[in-house]
Amino acid sequence: MATCAVSVVIPMYNAEKFIRQCLISVLASKFQDYEVLTVDDCSTDNSVAEVEKLLPHFDGRLKILSTDKNSGGAGVPRNIGIKNAAGKYVTFIDNDDMILPTALGDFFDAAEKFNADVVYAEKHFIFSDKFAGNDLKVRFFGAIEDLVDAPVLESADIRERIHHSISEQFFYLPWSKLYSRNFLLENKIEFPQMRFSEDLTFSFKCLCLAKNYLRIPQITNIRRERKSSTGKMIIDSQDGVRLWLKILFANVAILDEFMSNLEFFKASPDCQREVLKFCGDVHFDMIKNLFQGLEPYEVQKIFYDELQNPELNQNGKNLVAAYLYAERVLTR
Repeated sequence: MATCAVSVVIPMYNAEKFIRQCLISVLASKFQDYEVLTVDDCSTDNSVAEVEKLLPHFDGRLKILSTDKNSGGAGVPRNIGIKNAAGKYVTFIDNDDMILPTALGDFFDAAEKFNADVVYAEKHFIFSDKFAGNDLKVRFFGAIEDLVDAPVLESADIRERIHHSISEQFFYLPWSKLYSRNFLLENKIEFPQMRFSEDLTFSFKCLCLAKNYLRIPQITNIRRERKSSTGKMIIDSQDGVRLWLKILFANVAILDEFMSNLEFFKASPDCQREVLKFCGDVHFDMIKNLFQGLEPYEVQKIFYDELQNPELNQNGKNLVAAYLYAERVLTR
């Protein structure tokens, strides 16, 4: 049984520069029935010490959890947060981001009123890494005319939901959303263990399985735009292309298995193909960013080599082969 309204889960790895700002934004919340779970992924800096300094200010509502070993991504820490959460609802914040003082209250009130499994705040603020206090900008996905100006329940029609998702009316990142914890547990929805793009399959499963998927106009999250030091390590490298191809294959396999167990997709193979193509497009956009510094023949060889793995999902192979044979892989 839930012992608080909202559990705020914050995955953390080497976040000593930002985690204090993140936690203080939660501490400023006007809604008080919450707990915060920071899940440390074996940081090598002073991240945990920075969290410990704030423990007295949260009156027992701040907890520090940790992974047994570094998982290399945010998925495993988020799963630990879901498992250990005491809240009726769960929301995620990246350790370098913040939330508005009204965020938790807006989320909770909307979820309760509409009995929502997922509450999605369509707009968010962004700011540069060097926050000056006056550079907040509103960011959203899709067309501005499609945004809601009052809470709206998304259609129960999975085909329509998928169309909205593929047309990028929804973004698949897990923050800026509130989830019913029971909904996640009962449907066994969790993040896969991978370095990047672990949120795509998580969000897609939520979109398909939520009975009530609610869109709200309020802004809840403040996103810091900065270049990831982790991502920088693999830019312009053959290792980076290989890594993203492996992630693509893994996500296609997860989506394939998930969709094969739903009657809707059994009766709608065209929708299944659209979802897999969208998954491929998302990953290929990232892969293309890594081509700089590589000769076309080097990129082509990486793709051919990865396609030789007999254990790979066939639909994943088909996507990569189609991309390769269309020579999109050679676009700089």
